[in-house]
Amino acid sequence: MRGVDAADPAPVLRIVPQDTDVRLRPASPADDAFVANLFKIVRADVFAAAQLPPAMLDTMLDQQFRAQAASHAAQFPNALSFVITRDARPVGRLLLHVDAHHWHMVDIALISAARNQGIGTGVIAALAREARTQGVPQLRLMVLASNSGALRLYARLGFVSTDAAKSGSHIMMAKPLDGQAISQ
Repeated sequence: MRGVDAADPAPVLRIVPQDTDVRLRPASPADDAFVANLFKIVRADVFAAAQLPPAMLDTMLDQQFRAQAASHAAQFPNALSFVITRDARPVGRLLLHVDAHHWHMVDIALISAARNQGIGTGVIAALAREARTQGVPQLRLMVLASNSGALRLYARLGFVSTDAAKSGSHIMMAKPLDGQAISQ
């Protein structure tokens, strides 16, 4: 695979959405508060049904964020972290595990105001173009089985459900980039 060496923890990738207002940049420690707040925004709806007092909900979301970050770090220690910007303002994040056989979108999320505007679609299309350029045969992701909106989006973008790593709460999906079918 050109350009991405498994021993290189920070390969150079050119993930450039066609919308010139949308860009990806490497995340830095200065983005930690944004990424934590984004997690809270995305997950608050999931936990709203618990009807917890705001302070308790905030504490629980902090704990969930730390647990997720630790899990991602353990499972994908060399994952590349990007901040998605629109007009130079952060609107989302992409956490990407890169290897020669597939690229795994560990996490992709957008703030509420940036959803349903084609930003996520553009980022995933740019990611697929760059992966193809690098000779990667497929993109992968895990999606919450109850996230019907994300499931529809990913299916529309060419991802198919696989039996690999299916769990009770999440579904593994893959998008072939080399013309080969994904085994179900």
